[in-house]
Amino acid sequence: MRRAILFSVGAASALRLPAAAAPLLPQQLPLRATVRLCADAAGKQLTVTVKRSSDGATAYAAAAPSVQMKAEEAAPAAGDVPVATTAPPAAESDGESAFSLLDVRVGKIVEAWAHPDSEKLWCEKIDVGEAEPRQIASGLRAYYPNAEMLVGRKVLVVCNLKEAKLAGFASNGMVLCAASPDRSTVAFVEPPESAAPGERVLEQGAALVEPASPNAVKKKKLMEKAAEGLRAVDTVATHAGKTLVVAGGPCKSPTVTSGTIN
Repeated sequence: MRRAILFSVGAASALRLPAAAAPLLPQQLPLRATVRLCADAAGKQLTVTVKRSSDGATAYAAAAPSVQMKAEEAAPAAGDVPVATTAPPAAESDGESAFSLLDVRVGKIVEAWAHPDSEKLWCEKIDVGEAEPRQIASGLRAYYPNAEMLVGRKVLVVCNLKEAKLAGFASNGMVLCAASPDRSTVAFVEPPESAAPGERVLEQGAALVEPASPNAVKKKKLMEKAAEGLRAVDTVATHAGKTLVVAGGPCKSPTVTSGTIN
């Protein structure tokens, strides 16, 4: 019996993978899983990855450079085995984490003043490597009571968020802070001293990818998804267990040994 694995790519066309690829797949797939086939432009190199939907874990991955793929204007033949009929969302199919799609940069606070209408907010101007500093509001006055504690400090800034109005103040970004479990301590996550404003913060070992647009960050809730995996571990900032790095060194929260980051 001839076997093929069918993936829908349009209303009337499909990519059909011949039986030679069948050994690449595990004998038993999770009940809910994304099967990803990635071929080069010539269709001669293939990577097969199975990702479990429940927790995003990669269940299986393999490569078969000898497998040939072709597009056909036809329905699956008898004996073909359909595995998936729709492609996963772009971010999932590319294996990119939510954090990798955030534009997290090193920033330097150049000015800070108390919000006139809020006892919780600092208003800040932060150099993130652009022509002009960004204005950002942070609800940190309970933890940093004096503006002098902010000015000159290097921080991590999420730069691809939509503008938000905080007590009437237009805020164009968010500063990342670590919080102890009881929130008795909330403190800036700090880059290495050698890091310059505007440098991009990545997960250790991750490739640099184009950040998502502010609209996509909001629509796909990328900040919320990333926050689920952001942790301080032994004062080191991590995402999904991977150290956040910039300028060749780790980002840290010196006064928060363990806790969440947001």
